[in-house]
Amino acid sequence: MPDEWSGGTILPEGDGSHSASFGPFLLKTALQPIFGRDHHSKLQLRGFEGLLRLFRNEKAMSTAEFFARVGSGQRLAVDALCRRLHLINASIETADGALLFLNFDPSLYLDHRQIAGQIQALVDDVEKSQFSPPRIVCEMLEKQIVRSSRITFLTDGLREAGFKIAVDDYGAESSDARRVNLLRPDIIKLDAQWVMRLMQTQSGYGVLNDAVERFRKDGAMIVMEGLEEGFHVELAWGAGADLIQGFAVARPQLAPTRISETFGNGRSS
Repeated sequence: MPDEWSGGTILPEGDGSHSASFGPFLLKTALQPIFGRDHHSKLQLRGFEGLLRLFRNEKAMSTAEFFARVGSGQRLAVDALCRRLHLINASIETADGALLFLNFDPSLYLDHRQIAGQIQALVDDVEKSQFSPPRIVCEMLEKQIVRSSRITFLTDGLREAGFKIAVDDYGAESSDARRVNLLRPDIIKLDAQWVMRLMQTQSGYGVLNDAVERFRKDGAMIVMEGLEEGFHVELAWGAGADLIQGFAVARPQLAPTRISETFGNGRSS
């Protein structure tokens, strides 16, 4: 795979992973496992989410601090660079059929030309990776939708290229049923704080159950993320989650990861 990419430089590391330079910043991949259950109720590795970790002068920095320093004109390039980097690092993993969740920020696109260019870039990047389009989940970050035609063009184009679509953080402030209807997602990730709040009362748990049942009837898989305690895991399964993610089951690992090796045989949930 070539080392040079527009908008940044992919750098091979001695441990087999890759990082990326973007100006004075060093970008790294962390992968967080996503689990389902097998017919014995054991956790089964079903995928990973690519997460960004940032460094400057060998010191860790927050994503908020990083994006505060990156100009608005550079953010589209950073968005694409992160997906390329995560694809390369996730390709080290050996889990058969595992999904890779990659984030998209719909608010970055100014026109359809930019969107078409980024879709083609992802197609090209996936061809160079160990993944195929059906194993890539394009996760739409929670943003206030300004122009529905623009995000529809994005999701329709990605779907036509063979990728799956996920809604991120359902239940957050600007996320609602209209957004789900617009995106027609294959996967819905429920906002962690929303889920935790509903889980605190019996009536809230009923609302959660109803939402899960409605989305599943429409053909969407449900991911409950941000699970931090063991009892959250049981509540998530009880509410009808298809997949779960969070510190209660596994923390993100900085590439090169050993997730497939650690969780490949499953473990009791």
